[in-house]
Amino acid sequence: MCMIEEVGYSEENKKLYCTKCVIHVRTGKCEYLKYLESKVSVDLSREYLQEILIHECGL
Repeated sequence: MCMIEEVGYSEENKKLYCTKCVIHVRTGKCEYLKYLESKVSVDLSREYLQEILIHECGL
């Protein structure tokens, strides 16, 4: 099992655990990581989140 699956995704966890991952080190790819990062970028474009960010900026 991938450690990020257990501890949760964050940039810090990615740096900590992916550098020790044999698959990531040998191939430079990780389908699970790619999935998580695409999910995070999709979530950031959601309309609800954009409204929150606009209100926090004072617009």
